[in-house]
Amino acid sequence: MKNILFLFLLLQFTSCNSQHSFKSIGPVDFEKGLSQPGIQLVDVRTTEEYGDKHIANAVNINIDGDNFEAEMKRLDKNKPTYIYCLAGSRSAKASDWAWSNGFKQVYNLEEGVNSWIKSGKPLVDAKGETIRRTKGMTFDEYLKRIKSSDKLVLVDFNAVWCGPCKTLKPIVLRIAKKYSTKVDLLDIDVDMHADVSNTMNIQSIPMLLVYKQGKEVWRNLGLVDEDVLDDKLKELSN
Repeated sequence: MKNILFLFLLLQFTSCNSQHSFKSIGPVDFEKGLSQPGIQLVDVRTTEEYGDKHIANAVNINIDGDNFEAEMKRLDKNKPTYIYCLAGSRSAKASDWAWSNGFKQVYNLEEGVNSWIKSGKPLVDAKGETIRRTKGMTFDEYLKRIKSSDKLVLVDFNAVWCGPCKTLKPIVLRIAKKYSTKVDLLDIDVDMHADVSNTMNIQSIPMLLVYKQGKEVWRNLGLVDEDVLDDKLKELSN
């Protein structure tokens, strides 16, 4: 009987606790939440990402910064706190930290700014001015570019705020020029071409992809040595 009672109490305890956590919500519900008075909106991306574009009235607290915890602790734990990043992973981590540290209501934006842009929600620049959207390349146009080329297609997914992307860019340009008769370079800014990056589920950059006869044959996430990229394109072009 004691064992049964113990199991019952344990199940009650664990079931109640499982319901207490931050909530991940989509852009529509996230935007509705932001319309309420007295909320806190936190952008946990880098300063560069935030400066490029962010949701209006967000405060920037970089989750990878040295002062993340100290800055978060300055916020009011009793106010609803809405947190976002680029694709949702960093904000989920930050939301978990906030909940674990006594914040009462914590909401994470599912798929981050990517889902916000895809839903047509507004963003502002460093001056607080609303960013005018460009149409960008559609996914169908992306596929057409890949399939119509009789060369290898080297796709570079990047963004202006991405430090590693800036480091990789001249390497990619040199290699593309060297193999110009065998390789077409397709530069994809993930912000300008959100339809492509979202459909391709590009959550981290820089990302390089190589297509041959319309099929993906190689990909690399992050920085890559110039000799490695050179050897790979030489191999695939033969």
